[in-house]
Amino acid sequence: MASLVMLSPAPVVELPGGEVVLDVKFVEGMKLHCQLWPGAVRCVMRRGPHQIDAPMRYSVAQLGFDLIVLDADAPVPDLLLDSATLVYVAADDMKYLHLPKAMEGRLGKLVYTIEEPLGGRIAHALAASPSIRRKLGGTWWNLRREGGLKAALRAADGVHCDGYPAHDRYHRLNPRMLRYLDNRMRTPMIARPAEQSERAAHLHRGGPLRLAWFGPVDAMSGVGDLLPMAFLLRQRGIPFRLEMFGTGPMASRIQDGIDGLGLGDQVSLNEPGPFDPVLVPHLRRSADLFLAPLSLSSPQSAYVEALGCGLPILGYGNRMWRRMQAESGAGWVVRRGSVQGLVRQIAALDRDRVAIIEASRKAVDFARANAFEQVFARRMNDLRTIAGVE
Repeated sequence: MASLVMLSPAPVVELPGGEVVLDVKFVEGMKLHCQLWPGAVRCVMRRGPHQIDAPMRYSVAQLGFDLIVLDADAPVPDLLLDSATLVYVAADDMKYLHLPKAMEGRLGKLVYTIEEPLGGRIAHALAASPSIRRKLGGTWWNLRREGGLKAALRAADGVHCDGYPAHDRYHRLNPRMLRYLDNRMRTPMIARPAEQSERAAHLHRGGPLRLAWFGPVDAMSGVGDLLPMAFLLRQRGIPFRLEMFGTGPMASRIQDGIDGLGLGDQVSLNEPGPFDPVLVPHLRRSADLFLAPLSLSSPQSAYVEALGCGLPILGYGNRMWRRMQAESGAGWVVRRGSVQGLVRQIAALDRDRVAIIEASRKAVDFARANAFEQVFARRMNDLRTIAGVE
């Protein structure tokens, strides 16, 4: 029987009585792996201090896949690798770069996933801490491991790249490269024609532009740039409403900024609520444009998710959004860090509402072509082909 072994960086908490706490989305994804893989699915996870975004208790016996929980530094059991038809593992945490050598002499295939190229990992290291020592340490750590990462990707039987930047950097290393855009937007969640028509009617009526943002409220998200942008829009007399949804370490600072600048009538920060049943329907019906003030080129799922809500994107020209905008035509790019650029583009769109309506149509088309089911099926079909299983 074909065996898929997944080495996952996702968090797990063990409980007495054969129970575990796992992230709901992780379990849903694993169930899909089980449905689309013709054999046993085994998942290796690591013990450690973890924060789980959407925790849920599960009985290990009822998960539908075999769960193997190891200590943080424990090796992957040889018996598991011996029995694997295919080993599927994330390369970004650098824990499994030895696997090409470990799989030598074994029948199973090895496929890596990767999200961040070297530049992205260094950018995260520089942005993660104000300490110069930690910035330098993180940069040096990533530089030292880049050679080993490239060697592992070159030796693997296949590589799956999440987003454009990683694919651009590493696609020459391995002839079996698949680029995908990971996101949570299933096809039934995508904006309906009636909602698109209502959005167009609102824009034609000349109502205030309904701007939206969601994500982690932290320094790396760029959310802090939205307050000076909103202040300048108000100074220009441009009618708008900005709704921000998220939680994080900067939430109180953002709320203080809203109050201090007197923006409470036009700007709000709220907890997002559950993604599928609450946030997505709200954005489909109550927003016109998504703001993406992200300077880092990380493969953010929010891009496709916003497009799926029918929202064109106005974002900073990082490598991820610049490429997606060129491919989709569903938004606009301004220079990274340019609050004035955001303001000027919103002012132009306020005068040209038809441009938003046309970009909204393109947004839905692009999101439908990259909906979760489509992306997941492409990945699983590629794994089955590599493994040589039906």
